[in-house]
Amino acid sequence: MTKKEQALIEQYAKSLVQVCQERDTLEALQADVLAILEVFKATNLAKTLSSLAVPRAKKLELVRQLQGDNIIYLNNFLEVMLQNEREAYLYQVLLRVLSELASVSNQYDVTVTSAVPLSEEQKQRVRTVVSKRLAVKTGRLIEKVDPSLIGGFMISVNNKVIDTSIRRQLQAFKMNLK
Repeated sequence: MTKKEQALIEQYAKSLVQVCQERDTLEALQADVLAILEVFKATNLAKTLSSLAVPRAKKLELVRQLQGDNIIYLNNFLEVMLQNEREAYLYQVLLRVLSELASVSNQYDVTVTSAVPLSEEQKQRVRTVVSKRLAVKTGRLIEKVDPSLIGGFMISVNNKVIDTSIRRQLQAFKMNLK
């Protein structure tokens, strides 16, 4: 993706978030964007919208089907994307919208990877640790299980990682022995 395309995606995303922020509809926007992204993930919609082989009329129809019960600002935004023939960038723009929403609200998705599934009490402790040590609010808590960690956990949020896994400690110990 070129810098020009990245700037375009960023501008569209920032504009939508700004409008929704001014109208105090950020939570509704986030819910609607997540729902649309689920459609993208469950289908080949991103490829279809960026394909030159798919007729424009079909692309318009597909994007208009996404409009449904979304907040009016998102539906208007989708219409602007169509009018400007930017539907090929829609998936990337929506991903960027989530990033912008996180930045505006200082609320980020937190990914926790552990050797075994976490209990509710442990999940709450993770939220507390993230809040105190990284000074961010926890959006969604995404839990992953990776037995290769042996024990401990890895927390990843906003490009920051806290790694207390036994695997990392063993790797560090191994490096110190060399």
